[in-house]
Amino acid sequence: MIHRSASITHFWKSARRAGTAEAPRHGPSDARIASALRQLRDEGHRAVRILDLDCGNGERLMRAAALARELGFVAIEGRGASLSVRCIRHARREAASQAHPSTGLQFEIADPMALLASEHDGAADLVLLSDAMPYPASPLGVALARVCIGPLLGAE
Repeated sequence: MIHRSASITHFWKSARRAGTAEAPRHGPSDARIASALRQLRDEGHRAVRILDLDCGNGERLMRAAALARELGFVAIEGRGASLSVRCIRHARREAASQAHPSTGLQFEIADPMALLASEHDGAADLVLLSDAMPYPASPLGVALARVCIGPLLGAE
């Protein structure tokens, strides 16, 4: 058991040094994201704006954008934020390599509150969180209510 744990620790340390991954993140599953996107599509949306707070290496936001394209959205805008310079650098490289004409993804070094503070009221159709939903009266909860007009998806 100790040997296995040590090898997993070694894997994540080497992946972080390489700048390709980071420790597994929590957050909504692809099925929940697809369900929320279907709901938006069924309400008549053809364009979608997604915020990913604490996006890590950007995989979740890139998967959400791909799901939106599969569901027929014609304009997809995504904005992800993380405090990890290495992860944001990786996310930007991956987004550039997977670029699609209907999709614009931005990745920024910022904390969730800073990202939300720079958004207009009602600017996001969907917000992805790595953690559980915040208490509604907390500063983060109030900022999310101001910015997001659609589903808020937190950790399961």
